[in-house]
Amino acid sequence: MELGHLFQGHALNAVDAKGRVSVPAGFRALIEKRALGAGLDPDNTLSIGEHASGDCLTALDPVASAEMDRQLQASVAELPAIEQMAALEAARLDSFGSLEPVKFDGAGRMVLTPMLRMLGQIEDLAFFIGAGSSFQIWNPLVALDRLPATSRARKPLQFLLRERGVAL
Repeated sequence: MELGHLFQGHALNAVDAKGRVSVPAGFRALIEKRALGAGLDPDNTLSIGEHASGDCLTALDPVASAEMDRQLQASVAELPAIEQMAALEAARLDSFGSLEPVKFDGAGRMVLTPMLRMLGQIEDLAFFIGAGSSFQIWNPLVALDRLPATSRARKPLQFLLRERGVAL
């Protein structure tokens, strides 16, 4: 995947009481570009679930989901044939079984279900950050606590929080 097709950047968006939040415009445009480039119909659906770290949510577009499946297949390729199917099924279950399909409208609005908000510890703000083939959705205060001290994402996040009047 070329650099122009990777999720980059960040945004801090409000989340209302019903869990509605907007996917950043740059991410939405990239989701469409990636889908069209892969010969897919851009249907404005993300697969969202708990990140492996347990600290945030991970969001995959259809292209990232397909790439993850290819990686899972490659991860079991060296196993004896009799073990491959069971190992692949277990890996797929762990990777895809906890994801929820979430549609966003033309303006980018989507609803994070109560379970997704609980898993991501999302309250009234959501920090979106590009992670290459996918992106993450953080509670911004959890991100400040859990991102490594050396992470270059910390300064933009602190700036965005100060702009919203959040005391740090």
